[in-house]
Amino acid sequence: MLRYILREVFEIGEVATFSEVGSVITGVTLILGFMLGGVLSDYKESETLPASVAVALAGFRSTAHSGLLAKDLDVSIINARISTVANAIAGWFVGTNSEDEMWAAMSDLPALIVDLEKAGMASHYVGRLMVLNGELNTTLNRVAVVRNTSFVQSGYVLMSILVLVLQGSLAIVSFPSSIMSWIAPSVLSLAYAYLWLLVRDLDNPFGHGENDGKGSGADVDITPLLNTVRALNS
Repeated sequence: MLRYILREVFEIGEVATFSEVGSVITGVTLILGFMLGGVLSDYKESETLPASVAVALAGFRSTAHSGLLAKDLDVSIINARISTVANAIAGWFVGTNSEDEMWAAMSDLPALIVDLEKAGMASHYVGRLMVLNGELNTTLNRVAVVRNTSFVQSGYVLMSILVLVLQGSLAIVSFPSSIMSWIAPSVLSLAYAYLWLLVRDLDNPFGHGENDGKGSGADVDITPLLNTVRALNS
């Protein structure tokens, strides 16, 4: 489209050869590769975080149940409080709760551990609950960091500028074949634009609450967490 506008509207023809814009293509490829490699490393780690949260939540309730049953205590006293925390975490992941609301709900778990210890739960169960609470806090903090920070902000600026320069360069580059003069720039422009959008999308793999709650195809799977929350509510 840009090539057509430049040629037909502004009468700017093919003023550069493909070999002359090769350095631009190389630069764009390098910065895109660097940015894509960086966001992919975080993305691969992020794929495991929802399952880690689910395991910690399920482990917390099962350990609390075991500790109460060992003392012939009623387990129903903890179900509602653990479910409230689980729902707040799931709501934060899908965008219906704020981060502050999630941490406010999480603050009840240490209080619950204290209440269980006062109720007579054995110390080794209490110690295990403290460990699980610490693991849950660590994982949620990591999710918050991934959600709230971008990978090398200055790199995004450079990447965006280079992609725009490349798009403009491809619009004025000449090819020996008239057919390829339209096909090659179009394919390359589409490929680099897609990679630019992909890097931006992969940078936040927890955007489930974006786009009116639809998220994007690059969001990590949070099904293990949602299944665990449903089980805790049942």
